[in-house]
Amino acid sequence: MPIYRLSLTSLLVLAASGLSPAAAAESSVTLYGLVDMGLAYQTRTAGSQATVFANPGKDYSQFGLASGQSAASRWGMKGTEDLGNGLKANFVLEAAVNMTDGSSSGFTRQSTMGLSKDGLGSVDLGRRLSPGTYAFAGIDPFDYNYDQAALNSSMGATNIRFSNMIALTTASYGGLSFLAGWSFDTGLRGINSPVQPGVFGTSNKYRALSLGARYQNGPLLLGAMFDTYYSPSGPGSMSVKQWNVGGTYDFKIVKLHAAFGQNIDGRVNGVKVLANAETSGGDGNTNGAVFYEPGARTNQWMVGVSAPVGSAGKVFASVQQLRPGGDFTFGDRGSQTTSSIGYNYSLSKRTMLYAYYSYMTAPDMYAGANSQILGAGIQHKF
Repeated sequence: MPIYRLSLTSLLVLAASGLSPAAAAESSVTLYGLVDMGLAYQTRTAGSQATVFANPGKDYSQFGLASGQSAASRWGMKGTEDLGNGLKANFVLEAAVNMTDGSSSGFTRQSTMGLSKDGLGSVDLGRRLSPGTYAFAGIDPFDYNYDQAALNSSMGATNIRFSNMIALTTASYGGLSFLAGWSFDTGLRGINSPVQPGVFGTSNKYRALSLGARYQNGPLLLGAMFDTYYSPSGPGSMSVKQWNVGGTYDFKIVKLHAAFGQNIDGRVNGVKVLANAETSGGDGNTNGAVFYEPGARTNQWMVGVSAPVGSAGKVFASVQQLRPGGDFTFGDRGSQTTSSIGYNYSLSKRTMLYAYYSYMTAPDMYAGANSQILGAGIQHKF
């Protein structure tokens, strides 16, 4: 007779549902999470307030506790049911947590229900990271973390969440997989939008299409993504596009990272730079906004390295830049350039120490402004 090992969470779910352990042997529910706490020192040259980079000229600084530097603090539940013949049903509920005050976002990091089929792929419904984000995973040496050092400071669509989304992911064929998603209402704010959203109507919302491709085989990883963000329908309605390509090559003693892309007719995640320049709670899951500006264009690039140090350490660094072009119509614009370096040391498989430094000139492409962060802390997974 087989012996089933169920977690406390599974037993609670079984008790609530009235099922016996034997009846639910092909299902599982897992409680998981990550906690991150540290210290951060920040300085910046900004405008009339520390949170405004326009018209810079005043110096600001702060020092204190910071949550979610090396990775956003979170907790969640996920479950899978084996339906037979390689078909599985699954769900994920994941919430952000600010470790400095205990506040939580609710399940805004992810709330999905889906199906997967061995050899074919999966479909997810709800709120989660975009398909383009998954296509680009692993290309950033900072893994979308460490505040302004994250790649999405320059390439906003490489780490962004959509609400109300249908997302498709194919199985890997020889290392190649494809991803696609459509959001009926992204949950992102629209800045300078030509049409304001309505409360009813499919086309009266901020919608988005996200496409991605990923190839991973041996030491080579390649990723590509193309997102289109639609304003609500109406006179003058428009779309903003962002595409990015990138990759890594692992020489074992060192891994090389590189990426390049463009924003067209505006900017995706236009205010995420400021969010990344804060250390007040990690990922707030708002993911900034989409800035609509016909004719505006930016070029963005990143080069980086990562390498193991001994048996438990790792060092990583990158330089990234966001260059304005086209018809930006306000502000004294400059090229936003971010230089960052980090180090982590694993105390165990679940606990690590880290430290990092990042310096950004022209945040949000405002010439004369700057932002720097020096941080250190401890991360634990459960």
